[in-house]
Amino acid sequence: MAVRGRIYHNFYTPELWAQVNKENKRIMDDFLQEYKQRKMSKGTISGYHNDLRIIMIYILKELDNRCVLELKKKDFRNLSLYFTEECEMSAARTNRLKSAINSLLTFCEDDDDYDYEINYAKKVHGIPKSRVKDDDDDFFFTFDEFIKVRDILVSQEKWQLAVLWSIGFDSAGRKNELFQIQKHGLLDGNKTNIVVGKRGKKFPLVYLDDTKELIRKYLEWRGDDTIDSLWIKGCGDNKQPLSDSNVLYDRIVSISKILSEVRGEPCNIFTHTMRHSRLECLSQGTDLRLLDKNGNPKKFPLEQVQVFAHHSDPSTTQGYLKDHSEDTINSMFGI
Repeated sequence: MAVRGRIYHNFYTPELWAQVNKENKRIMDDFLQEYKQRKMSKGTISGYHNDLRIIMIYILKELDNRCVLELKKKDFRNLSLYFTEECEMSAARTNRLKSAINSLLTFCEDDDDYDYEINYAKKVHGIPKSRVKDDDDDFFFTFDEFIKVRDILVSQEKWQLAVLWSIGFDSAGRKNELFQIQKHGLLDGNKTNIVVGKRGKKFPLVYLDDTKELIRKYLEWRGDDTIDSLWIKGCGDNKQPLSDSNVLYDRIVSISKILSEVRGEPCNIFTHTMRHSRLECLSQGTDLRLLDKNGNPKKFPLEQVQVFAHHSDPSTTQGYLKDHSEDTINSMFGI
């Protein structure tokens, strides 16, 4: 703890903090308030607070005090190099700082209040060391893993969680978009009610027939009630609609344990993990439920995946996908 404190005080001064971009301070405060609302421990909040102050002062001194949402991949790569080479920080300490900025930008990526689509900090690998795979690395799960996790949730009769997992994956919906789903009409087709996404875009979320069957079983289990929302807490006469989309976030995170068991190694998932994994699945044609006229898994071109994701720019969609350039080159030359 003493080492951590020395690092902090080597960077932070009230004079420097007063000069930090006001928008960066506002984003940081919003992020910390979110984590307080999620009942994170005081130690965790304090750690994020100190680490993000170091990051914001670095941006002040080295990156012209730009808004953190404007930074690109090279900026975060230089950030890691600065702390390891110029400041001689350990790999663990540098990765801790990188994890803090990743968490803040993942929050902005998933929150409708911020016009922010791609967390470029995740595109830069951490300093090599053994650690849990998670959203910091643009972690993807496979279609096969999706099915195995869903089957486990069904076997445990966790119908609402199974529906959230399935419709979240099928639709690639963001947290706040999923939160808006209403129960009426879901068994009539393959689209939800109209939801409002980022930049005020309005559209229904799409799901496949097996997900619709899960919804049917969930609604049968839930029974009759006058609650419009698909998502509830409590049961019987104590049923209530969820009041906060963060509950959905927490429920998705809770599935990490099951996915870790399926994969055989620790991994953490978040709402955006489902979005990244779904777009990658469509791009690579690995969804065995979607077949072409020859009965083969259907591979969707970038333009169609872009439309499905409601992105205005194909480069945004590309940023959600894995880099397959090495595979392409190997295929070209039979390597």
